[in-house]
Amino acid sequence: MSEMDVSGREVPLDALEPLDDVAEELQTEVPEADAIEQHLIVRGERREWPLEIPYDADPADAADQGRVVDLDDDDYR
Repeated sequence: MSEMDVSGREVPLDALEPLDDVAEELQTEVPEADAIEQHLIVRGERREWPLEIPYDADPADAADQGRVVDLDDDDYR
């Protein structure tokens, strides 16, 4: 586990593509950890609009409030 991985979840090795098969597609400057992360299976996440939205709230903001942010979700701001 990387010291940057705060989720603590282990990824089974069979969920990853062999890096040798992917190596030809990669640029030379891509770190191995980034290459592996890009080939992980993405979990399906279905988001729905809230049933009630206050009249003075932006609908996109109201929907965004219901999103659960994981501890390792660095890109979400």
